[in-house]
Amino acid sequence: MSNVYFNGPFAPLCELFVTQKRAAGLGYEQQSMLLRMFDNFCKGYDIQNYTITEDIALDWCKLRPNEKEIFRHSRAAEMQRFSVFLTKQGYPSYLLPGLPKKGELHTPYIFTHDEIKRIFERLDKLEPTNASPIRHKAMPLLIRVLYGCGLRISEALSLVKNDVDVHKGVFHIRHGKNDNERLVPMSASLLESCAQYVAAVHSDTPDDMPFFYTKERTAYTKSAISKQFKGFLWDVGIPYRGKDRGPRVHDLRHTFVCHNLQRWAEAGVPIQNTLPILSKYLGHTSISATQWYLRLTPEIYPHLREICERELGGMYANIPNFSREDVCGE
Repeated sequence: MSNVYFNGPFAPLCELFVTQKRAAGLGYEQQSMLLRMFDNFCKGYDIQNYTITEDIALDWCKLRPNEKEIFRHSRAAEMQRFSVFLTKQGYPSYLLPGLPKKGELHTPYIFTHDEIKRIFERLDKLEPTNASPIRHKAMPLLIRVLYGCGLRISEALSLVKNDVDVHKGVFHIRHGKNDNERLVPMSASLLESCAQYVAAVHSDTPDDMPFFYTKERTAYTKSAISKQFKGFLWDVGIPYRGKDRGPRVHDLRHTFVCHNLQRWAEAGVPIQNTLPILSKYLGHTSISATQWYLRLTPEIYPHLREICERELGGMYANIPNFSREDVCGE
């Protein structure tokens, strides 16, 4: 890259950032153009110690005249990646609690406690079929894992037998989003369900066998689970409202977070203390992604708004109403 490609206040760090990306095998042409736009934008600010401030970040993310949301999203996302890079280099920079919308992102559907109960009751009445001889055991457990641990559907379907420790009660997520690895503890009741499932369907399977497997002894696909989940919703009277409105399987993850925040808030557990733990549990790359739920939860449960505002003060008021791709995406 030519030294004159970047000539704004972040130029040296921009060059290093793009060089690292390309060394990792990425082309990074479109992204470097967006980064140069941001570097030039920052010429109008008094930049100190290569730091992106909140004011700069929010000004950069404002929708411009005649600009499409998808391009605004791309601009904001590139700045967010650069902010993470700067922070790792020792220049703490502002991280957006959420990214602007990328076209028409899904609006999360938060299941009520009664709806979750009805779904589980339906699943527990499933019968085996010739095409799916163990679905009556796999489906009830899979949906409980998604709701009980907030796993992404891709993470749950990627589990193999050896990833589920039924002695310690832990799921080993080896390749989560962004290839992150983490351990996810499960509740005592879920541990009991997992142990029963293993005894029933994994007594003679190898360690690398998909934990949730089909008649062909392969892992379920996301599309297959999505199709079955829509059927379960129909059975219990929860209407599917379309591709962009759901409910989707992934909404069980959103529901897991909101129900836990609701429970903690009503029990008087300091929300600020639980966020870092919840963030790690969910596999978020930063706590800013988890903070997005502090806006969503009181929208679903208005009586919690006063608790959030009282505990979090200005932090709650400053959480933008952005749709979070890291949160809303798979």
